[in-house]
Amino acid sequence: MSLFSRRRNRSVSAASVTALTGQEQRIRQIGGELLEATRRAPGPPLSDKLMDWAMSDQDFRAQLFRFTDVFPVLKTPELVHEHLMDYLTQPGVKLPPGLGLGLKAGGIMKGTLAKTVASQITSTAKRFIAGVDATSALPMLRKRWDSGIGFSVDLLGEACISLAEADASRQRYLDLVDNLPRAVDNWPGNPLIEQDHLGQIPRTNVSVKISSLSAKNDPIAHDRAIDELTASLGPILEAAVKQGVFINFDIEQYELKDLTIDLFMRCCERYAFEAGLALQAYLRSADTDVERIINWSRQSGRQVTVRLVKGAYWDYETIHAEQMGWPVPVWSRKVETDACFERVIARIIEATPRDKDQGGVKAAIGSHNIRSIATALSCVEHADLPPSAIEVQMLTGMGDAIKSALIQRGVRVREYVPVGEMIPGMAYLVRRLLENSSNQSWLKAGFVQGVSDDQLLAAPVIPDAPDPGLEKLSRCAEHHGLSSAVEGVGDGRPFFNEPVRDFSQADQRRAFAETIAKAKVVSVANDSTQQQAEQAVDRAAQAFAAWRDTDPLQRARVLSKAAEIMRNRRDELAGMIIKEAGKPWREADADICEAIDFCEYYARQAVGLFEPKRLGKFVGEHNSQWYKPRGVAVVISPWNFPLAICCGMTVAALVTGNTAIVKPAEQTPGIAKVMCDILWQAGAPRGVLQYLPGQGETIGAKLVRDPRVAIIAFTGSKAVGLDIIQAAGLTGESQQHVKRVVCEMGGKNAIIVDDSADLDEAVVGVRNSAFGYSGQKCSACSRVIVLDSIHDAFLNRLVESTKALVIGDPLDPNTDVGPVIDADAIAKIRSYIEIGQAEGQEVLSMAVPDGLPTDRPALPYIGPHIFSGIQPHHRLANEEVFGPVLAVMRAGHFDEAMRIANSSPYKLTGGVYSRTPSHLEQAMREFRVGNLYLNRTCTGALVGRQPFGGFGLSGIGYKAGGEDYLLQFVEPRAVCENTMRRGFAPDLME
Repeated sequence: MSLFSRRRNRSVSAASVTALTGQEQRIRQIGGELLEATRRAPGPPLSDKLMDWAMSDQDFRAQLFRFTDVFPVLKTPELVHEHLMDYLTQPGVKLPPGLGLGLKAGGIMKGTLAKTVASQITSTAKRFIAGVDATSALPMLRKRWDSGIGFSVDLLGEACISLAEADASRQRYLDLVDNLPRAVDNWPGNPLIEQDHLGQIPRTNVSVKISSLSAKNDPIAHDRAIDELTASLGPILEAAVKQGVFINFDIEQYELKDLTIDLFMRCCERYAFEAGLALQAYLRSADTDVERIINWSRQSGRQVTVRLVKGAYWDYETIHAEQMGWPVPVWSRKVETDACFERVIARIIEATPRDKDQGGVKAAIGSHNIRSIATALSCVEHADLPPSAIEVQMLTGMGDAIKSALIQRGVRVREYVPVGEMIPGMAYLVRRLLENSSNQSWLKAGFVQGVSDDQLLAAPVIPDAPDPGLEKLSRCAEHHGLSSAVEGVGDGRPFFNEPVRDFSQADQRRAFAETIAKAKVVSVANDSTQQQAEQAVDRAAQAFAAWRDTDPLQRARVLSKAAEIMRNRRDELAGMIIKEAGKPWREADADICEAIDFCEYYARQAVGLFEPKRLGKFVGEHNSQWYKPRGVAVVISPWNFPLAICCGMTVAALVTGNTAIVKPAEQTPGIAKVMCDILWQAGAPRGVLQYLPGQGETIGAKLVRDPRVAIIAFTGSKAVGLDIIQAAGLTGESQQHVKRVVCEMGGKNAIIVDDSADLDEAVVGVRNSAFGYSGQKCSACSRVIVLDSIHDAFLNRLVESTKALVIGDPLDPNTDVGPVIDADAIAKIRSYIEIGQAEGQEVLSMAVPDGLPTDRPALPYIGPHIFSGIQPHHRLANEEVFGPVLAVMRAGHFDEAMRIANSSPYKLTGGVYSRTPSHLEQAMREFRVGNLYLNRTCTGALVGRQPFGGFGLSGIGYKAGGEDYLLQFVEPRAVCENTMRRGFAPDLME
């Protein structure tokens, strides 16, 4: 058993307990000595007003750090003051003494306050960030070297969204690797920094983030990403070998973890550079990850350093996983991270090579926690290794007193030194500020809050209570409360969205690829006749009474059973959609998930509609209301969400007791047929659900005009939708009801980007909203309205970022932009490209590469197009294109941007990228769209969470996937009963 085996294993031997007790005593002793030496060192670890303010109040800290994030783009004192007001006057924020008065004061005080706050942020940034480049960082590096501290330079700027930015990052790394050694190699020698237990080690260390070196490091295309990243890193690693520079691969978000490890191994096997890899102890996979590295290093004979850190993205990983419905990859409690850190560092030290020619891992401890550091030093002693066998790595600007104490003990200390511009450095700075001011920060506990030494040095003991992260995952449906549970429906729990595939996981990629390759598209002829349409209505009308009177719970169970079948066949169904509709991997997978969601959500929503609810409690009078089905429903579905939308409209009709005739789009009848097969298999009677493929002009028109049809559920173009609405309004003499039309049409959706926006996010968000599924979504962004001050910078980055998209076969996981649906679509899109060329300036026209599949001629290709200089009156600003064509428009200020956005008669989706709270609040009040998205893409609505639908010329009716949607398929009934008999009422007897 390893020295630091999992604490929750209670069945350890007496000898092990004795060993642990002795080791624990030594850890406490080393820790106490370090604490004493630290407190004698000059200068506290934390000391500036910004930190003091940040620690004073949680709400204030959150708003201050949000302001810090946007601060670099605020160019005038007026903007600084305006944003301070916006952030720091939010409800619940308690301001430190004096700051509130400064915010309220006018005149010269605005400038004074803005200057004071700007000075505080700038000085804090300088404390953590060494300079804008290697040259400007050299004085700080030399100063630290002279004080006995080594360095690892980290280039700031994690976001890389274009090939040009990847090239620029590579050049910056090359500059570091080529030029730093020329200065550093001339510095005075220091054996403590330059030697480990096996001999000389490089003076110059550079940390590399793979996210900065490729615009296509998506793990969904793992092998392609590895190839491209290896090629990008090649010149850097060759230069590192030549210059004797140590290169460390940083681990970033969890989704890039396996990709980074695989890339690291590939590069180490190809290039003989001095190599290191960061691993994160807050990951539940940390024990497995380190074993993998140890085994590989021994088998390959490669000596590498593992920089063990606790991790800097805990909040992101937790929030993101919970949003996606995935297992949370990080430990839920800090004590578990601390315990994992101790286990893993003990394992690394056990595996430390004793000989120059022996493969293995060396330890670098990335921590400011004296307990963790003392554990590592104790493990080194236990392994009979000298102190030089490890090094402690700490952040520049933090814990200087701890560094001094370690140097006094003869421990090698290396600082992690960020270098870069202020704007890309803000994400790093905010993380450091959060770390310093966190309630769980060891530095804060030890040097600000005065926590006792016993508490600071206590062993991390994992409580016996259930893991809150796993507990939350198991009860996520109850936790999020998107619906009520209905006994006998589904798994008996409330609704929660079906999680999409996590394609960063190799097993999911492999299984998906194998299944979609084998998936077969059902061949269907769109040849139904008008006579068959009339016969279908006959059967549906005859089946209605029995289905209407079926127990609502039984109808709901049909949907839940269908969801289960889809869940079991989801990759196969995705393969059908990829081949029939040309959707790339993620789009096809999400289509299946949404169909499952509609089934599960509507099943839970429907049952209560048919239970009479008493209205009031008047004695002698009983008032109640409930709902009844309407009759025969015709479902006319689109090709762009060939399963999700078709399924959503169909099951809404069925679960509310209506009979349904499904007329799918002519381009995608196959997947609609499979959907009907699944619903029949789940228990929907054949007469209740009928499938009728055919031409819209004949079959669709016939069904819409049949007087026996009570409901028409349509999603498609504005022209067809308006025709349906008009036809449904004609009520003949034999028709005994007014038809209900549920109609979702098109969009001319706009995203506004203001001058406070995070352009890393805005550019990618607009790009993905415009060109996801080749722009063939009614929610797609077709207009982006950008404020003048950032227009050119935004446009340049958008164009370069879009160039990084891959046009290709949707069966290939590397494909971003697949085909459009058919030749008619190509013709329409090309006509609008010609309009754009006449009205504006074509700034991007992506060519379609050679060699794309020709076995599916019905799915032709066209690349993304971007036009600038588009004015509000231009056709490209007003007419729906339904393809990969984006109009870029200018606005002088936010109010003008809002006016342009609202000028379209379509009112479906819209978005705003801004870090100005007042702008976001204004958008919520004034942006007239059905679905408004703030600081995210304007596509990808989720059932229950973002009910979907618009108004204006975008459609009529309640939102799909919302609490009101089913009301369109039913009619309300109200009953009033006089319960008084001979002067008394039963109510009095209760």
